[in-house]
Amino acid sequence: MSMRWTLPLLVALAACSAPEEPAFTKADPCTLLASGDAGQMNGSPTRTDRSCDYPFDSLTVRLTLLSAKYADESQKLLSDGGYGGVVDGGQPGESDDRPLTSRCTDASGEVTCDAVLEVRDGQLVGLKVLQRSHDLNAVGQVTQGLAAKALERLPK
Repeated sequence: MSMRWTLPLLVALAACSAPEEPAFTKADPCTLLASGDAGQMNGSPTRTDRSCDYPFDSLTVRLTLLSAKYADESQKLLSDGGYGGVVDGGQPGESDDRPLTSRCTDASGEVTCDAVLEVRDGQLVGLKVLQRSHDLNAVGQVTQGLAAKALERLPK
């Protein structure tokens, strides 16, 4: 191949292989949970930038898509009494557990659970779940279930 064709060929190849914006950065946080995930919705989800507030019957959820290090966000929850777990992120027959850190607190009959789920390196789903209850474990399990639903619906 002659040298005069090499440079145009390289430029053409570079243009064709330019990386697309990752699907995570394009994801709409208001499409990741749905009515039935934690009861029926009491209205429409409300989006603010990379967050979405979901008004379910008995609880409210704020879901936020974050670009941050999981270790840093997880440590904030762990240092204040949080605990670690995993969410199954794999296809049937595969194992692709994703780390999840949660912290739940009870104040005057309202449980608040904060959680962070690592989707991929530097890509996180943050959740804040508020429910009138005294059962930290039950609200924590709901939070974990919502994290799994959000992960399942994220564009690949």
